[in-house]
Amino acid sequence: MNRLENRNERHSELRLKADAPAKVEILGEHRGLAGEGRILDVSGRGMLVSVPFPIACGSPVRIESEDTLLLGEVCRAEANGSEWRIAVKVRHSLSGMAELVRLNRVLLGEAAESREPQPAGRAG
Repeated sequence: MNRLENRNERHSELRLKADAPAKVEILGEHRGLAGEGRILDVSGRGMLVSVPFPIACGSPVRIESEDTLLLGEVCRAEANGSEWRIAVKVRHSLSGMAELVRLNRVLLGEAAESREPQPAGRAG
């Protein structure tokens, strides 16, 4: 076992293996650096993510995967061959993004329709 696996075994929370694509973006000082990564495992408060670039510990990150948006902070980063594995402490999560987009479109569509001029009625 490598160091990373030994550390994972000492976590008090159950960690579930995952293999999901994710878009990872650094926020804060280095805002804008983004790339494709993979979520390797998840727990109740964190996750392990593989990314193609190093991210400093303490950096805030935004992670989008499938129908979920996560905001967190990198608490560990280790080189692993040509990639980096970052442990992220999740601070906020929002799932059901597709449903929120649909709701937003409906609400904006209804608001736009209510602003359109209505045809004048005929006096008779």
